[in-house]
Amino acid sequence: MANTEIVLKMYEYFGHGDMDSIVSELFHPDITWVMPGHHPLSGVMKGPASVVAFFGALFKAGITVDNIHFGEFEDGTVIEKHMGHGTLNGEDFVFPTCTSYAILDGRIHHVQVHNGDYPSVERYMWGMFKLKGIPERLAD
Repeated sequence: MANTEIVLKMYEYFGHGDMDSIVSELFHPDITWVMPGHHPLSGVMKGPASVVAFFGALFKAGITVDNIHFGEFEDGTVIEKHMGHGTLNGEDFVFPTCTSYAILDGRIHHVQVHNGDYPSVERYMWGMFKLKGIPERLAD
């Protein structure tokens, strides 16, 4: 399967809510997914379970995507451009986004999200997700 087809398959499975197939067929066991920023969903997700939990949070955030385009570099890196959309307190947000996918052994290994409007992403995510207060949010 070509690298772009792997990413397209992930979108297909995601659209059907088939996380088990994404994990078993498409994710490398050592996958990392990097969401930049300083908001509740930003950080480095390590391992399939962490990435699937991140997907669940994106779903809860009400993010939808359209205007999706794909390309592939000579080294096999898949580049995806899309527009993300969300609504918070009656305000519509648009998130121009580019994502790069590194494929290893026929599976998605490293994903880096690049947001075109970081301030809007920050404001939206902080509006959607509230952190627990201290001490509840501190790890033991």
